[in-house]
Amino acid sequence: MSGTDSAPSYIGTSVRRREDDRLLEGRGRFIADLAAGAHHVAFVRSSEAHARIERIDVAAADQLPGVLGIFTAGDLGLEGKPIPLLTRPEEEFNTATSCVLADQRLPILATDRVHYIGQPIAVVVAEDRYRAEDALETIAVDYSPLPAVTDPLAALEPDSPLLFDHLDTNEAARLEYSFGDPASATASAHRVVEGTYRMGRHGAVPLECRGVLAHFDSRRRQLEVVTSTQVPHMVRKAVCGVTGWHPQDVKVVVPDVGGGFGTKANVYSEEIVLAVLARLTGYRLVWVEDRQEHLASSAQGRDQVHRTRLAVDEGGKILAWEDDFIVDIGAGSLWVAGIVANTAIHLLGPYRVPSARIAGRAVLTNKTLVAQYRGAGRPEATFAFERSLDAAAAELGLSTAEIRRRNLLTADDMPYSRPIPYRDGVPIAYDGADYRACLESVLGALPPTDVGRCTAENPEYQIGYGLSCYLEATGRGPHETARVRLLPNGHFEVTAGAASAGQGHETVFAQVAADALAVPLDTVHYVASDTERLHEGVGTFASRSAILSGSAIHQAATDLIDLAVTKAQSVLSAGRVSYVAGRFTASDRSLDWRELASAQSVGGNQEGGGAIDVTAVFRPPTVTWTMGVHAVILGVHRRTGIVKILHYAVSHEGGREINPKIVEGQVIGGVAQGLGGALFEQWGYSHTGQPLSTTFAAYHLPLSTDVPRITVNHLHVDTPVNPIGVRGAGESGTIAVYAAVAAGVDDALGNGFHINSTPIDTGTLCRALAGTEVLL
Repeated sequence: MSGTDSAPSYIGTSVRRREDDRLLEGRGRFIADLAAGAHHVAFVRSSEAHARIERIDVAAADQLPGVLGIFTAGDLGLEGKPIPLLTRPEEEFNTATSCVLADQRLPILATDRVHYIGQPIAVVVAEDRYRAEDALETIAVDYSPLPAVTDPLAALEPDSPLLFDHLDTNEAARLEYSFGDPASATASAHRVVEGTYRMGRHGAVPLECRGVLAHFDSRRRQLEVVTSTQVPHMVRKAVCGVTGWHPQDVKVVVPDVGGGFGTKANVYSEEIVLAVLARLTGYRLVWVEDRQEHLASSAQGRDQVHRTRLAVDEGGKILAWEDDFIVDIGAGSLWVAGIVANTAIHLLGPYRVPSARIAGRAVLTNKTLVAQYRGAGRPEATFAFERSLDAAAAELGLSTAEIRRRNLLTADDMPYSRPIPYRDGVPIAYDGADYRACLESVLGALPPTDVGRCTAENPEYQIGYGLSCYLEATGRGPHETARVRLLPNGHFEVTAGAASAGQGHETVFAQVAADALAVPLDTVHYVASDTERLHEGVGTFASRSAILSGSAIHQAATDLIDLAVTKAQSVLSAGRVSYVAGRFTASDRSLDWRELASAQSVGGNQEGGGAIDVTAVFRPPTVTWTMGVHAVILGVHRRTGIVKILHYAVSHEGGREINPKIVEGQVIGGVAQGLGGALFEQWGYSHTGQPLSTTFAAYHLPLSTDVPRITVNHLHVDTPVNPIGVRGAGESGTIAVYAAVAAGVDDALGNGFHINSTPIDTGTLCRALAGTEVLL
C-alpha cells in the first residue's frame, strides 16, 4: 500500500533551480574543462562545395614537432561507412502519406568526393591544439571541382548535377496526402489566395560549441566518450553500428552542456572519429569546436519553400488548404524523415480544415548538413498557413483576429480527429480544450487597442499588430527510461535518458521523483545520464523530456515504493505494510527510508537482501498536443526600416507545469530565438556554395535589447497520455514568432504590404517606406 496524503506536492511549484549557483559561479564542467592532459584533435575540412578529391598530401604536416598522427577514413577503417539515419516514421504513416526516403549515405570522413565546405576529410592528432592547427595549414588537398547545387528548386530539375553517384536524383525524401475534395472546394470558393513563402536557413548557435573527449580504458576494456550532446544513447548506437563494437564496450557520458536546441540532438562525424581514434591509438583525445567551425560545419536548420493555396467562403471560413513544400537539407540530414513529416503534419494547424492536399520533398544541395532546430518543421508550417490566413483576411476585409476566431477549434470540436496518422502510426486526435479561448486570452493580455498608445510613445516608428496561432505535437515516443535508487543514507539518486542542455533537468526531475516518493526534495539528487548508469534511452528533443523522462521517473519511483514495501515487510516481520509520506508502517511499528537502507546494508537485519534500485521504461500511447497564440506590437523605424519589438504576449494550452517558472523561461527563450530567425539570422551561400556567414559579423544574433518583456499566460488542460499530466513546452515559444512578426510588419506598413520570407529584409522595408516599388 502507498499514499502521499500528508506529503508536500512539488509538481507545480517554482522551486529555485539547483543548477544555477554552480553554473553562475563558474563551477560547471563542460568539455573544455575536462581536457587537461589530453592530446588535441583537429579536422581537415573541405574548402570546396562540390569536388572530387584527387590527392591529400600530409608529408609536411607529418614532420612537424608535436604531431602524433594524421588519419584518413581508410586509416581508421571508416571508408564507405555512412552515419546511420536517426529516425524513420512507422509504416502506417508511410502508407498514409506515401512517404519514401532515399538511401542517404553521409560519409564519416570524405574519401573521394566532398559535398559541402566544412566537410571533414582527415584528422590530425597533436600534443596540443596549437600544433594541431598549425599542421592543418600544411596539409594540401587537391580537388577537381564539380558544379555546385545551391538552389533546391533547381536541384530537382532533370538536368541538375547530382550530389551522389548512387542516387539518380537529388530528392532525399517525399510524401503526399490529401483528404476531402480540395479541387471542388477551391472551384466554388469565394476567395482563393495563393502564395510562395520562404524561411531562410538558420539554427541554434548555442553558447557552447560542440566538443568530444574520448579515452580507451585498457583495464576495463571500455571506451569512454564524453560529448556535448542531447542524445547520448544515439551516439553510442551510431558508434557501435559503424564499428561493430558491443554496446557494453562503449560508455557515452554527457557533461554540462551549454545549449543544444537541436543542433546537438544529432550524431556527428567527430564523435565517431574520436571514438575510433582513441581506441586505435590509446591516447586520451579531445576536440573542441571553434566558432568558425560551428558556423560552417555544425548542422543547420529551417530553409524551406512553401507554395500555397487557401480557399475560403464569404465569411472567411476555410474550405480547402493546399501546400507543396520543399526542404533544403544541404548535403544530407539524419533527421530528414522527422523534419519533412513534422512539416506535413503541422500544416493543418489548430483549425477546422475540411479538405487539404499536402505534398513535401527534401532536397540535397551543396550546403552544410541539416538537423532538427527548435520546432523542426513546425515554425515553417505555421509561417505558411498563418501568412495565408492573413492574406485571406486582407482580401475579405476581416481583422487577423476575426478570421482566426471563425476557424479555430473550440471545446465543441474536441477531441478533433485528423484523417492521417501521426509519425508513430496512431491516428491523430487533438486532445486540447478550447483553442479559441487561447486567442481571446492573448487578445486580453495584449489588446490591439494598445497600438494607439504605442504610436504616441514611439513617433519615429510606424506601429503594427500581429497575431499567429500554432499547434505542436509533444512527447513523441517510442519510449524513455529512468532509474531511481535508494542510497545508503536514505536519500535517492535519480537519472533519466534525456540529457540536459540547460533545461533544468537537475531541478524538475528531482521534483517529479520527490513528489512520487512523497519525500523532502532535498533528499532527491538528480545525476546526469550516461549509457552505463542507464543502459537504454532516447534523448532530449521534440518537446519530450518532461513528458517521457518525467513519466519514466514517476513510474520508477512508484515501482521503488512497491519494492521497498516488500523489503519493509521483512524488516518489520509484518504481512501488511502501508507507506505514507516517507514512512513504512505495520500496526504500531514503522521505519523510514534511512532505516530501511540501514537494514539492507552490511550488518543490518536484512543484510544481502539486494539493492532497492528500479529502472522503468515509459511508452506513451501517442503524442499530446500543445496549442497557443502569440501577439506582438512592433514598430518599423520610419527612416531605417529597422524593426523594434515593443510588446509580446503568449497564451498557450499546456498541461501540468512541473516548475512554472522554468516553463515560463522556456517559452520566453523560445520567443527570443524566434525573433532572431524572423529578423536577423541567416546562413547565406554564394551560387558556388561558399558560406557567407562564418563569423558573427555576418551571422547576426538578437541582443538582449531586441527582446522586450514577454507576457506568458498558461491555460491548464489535462492530458490522459501520461501519468503526470504534462504537455511539452520546449519549442512552443519559437513556433509562432515568425508569422506573428511578419503580420505586425504588414500592419505597420499597410497598403497591401505582405511579408513572405524570413529573415525580414530591412532594405525591402526601407523601400516600402520610401514609396519605392517593392518586389516580394
